[in-house]
Amino acid sequence: MPAVTIDQALSRIGTRPFHYRLLAIFGLVWAADAMQVLAIGFAAPSLATHFGLSLPEAVQAGTALFLGMLAGAWGFGRLADRIGRRRVLIVTVSIDAVFGLASAFSTSFEMLLFLRLLTGIGVGGTLPVDYAMMAEFLPPRHRGRWLVALEGFWAIGTILVALAAWGASLWAGEQAWRWLFVLTALPAAVGFWLRLWLPESPHYLMHRGQPEQARLVLDRIARSNGAETVQWNLAASPQRRSRM
Repeated sequence: MPAVTIDQALSRIGTRPFHYRLLAIFGLVWAADAMQVLAIGFAAPSLATHFGLSLPEAVQAGTALFLGMLAGAWGFGRLADRIGRRRVLIVTVSIDAVFGLASAFSTSFEMLLFLRLLTGIGVGGTLPVDYAMMAEFLPPRHRGRWLVALEGFWAIGTILVALAAWGASLWAGEQAWRWLFVLTALPAAVGFWLRLWLPESPHYLMHRGQPEQARLVLDRIARSNGAETVQWNLAASPQRRSRM
């Protein structure tokens, strides 16, 4: 059988159920990330009241999150090329969920700033690695459309955080910020368990000199999509470079 690249194999398999599940898993965490990023704008009034701060002081929790995102995007983007996309995805969404939830139990504003910084590291790590890994499971001619669909989940997260903030303000009053941080952490927690289902990127496996493992992932995608499994004779893509 003639040698094929990973992209050629993915093109032959096509985009079917496996990719819809992939989009749902990645999309859930993109929506969760949007909720984490935007939560402080809604939480600031009750946060300021609870800790006796001015509104500009309260929104510094958002600054801490953005600083964490900067560090997370840079560090985890590089780490994903060393230890694998899947491992980094699981670690980053765990950080997102754990420290996002812990933020709700802060006993001081300084503690909250520190926890939001750590949450931001997780959020920043998920975004570039998610995007790259989603692209690496898609045939080249479908990537643009599917990645635009992935980005659409950010808008869904925007709507959800607004609804969560509205409900929290009605039910919790001065404690609304706590409930809002709990609600924004829940999608990431669900995303953690769903990501355990994901295989490693076949592109990454091939790049690391593991063609047999890459073939197994391609077979899994083919079976999930109802396509014929083939004994792929895989060839490296010489012009391919890391997307991180």
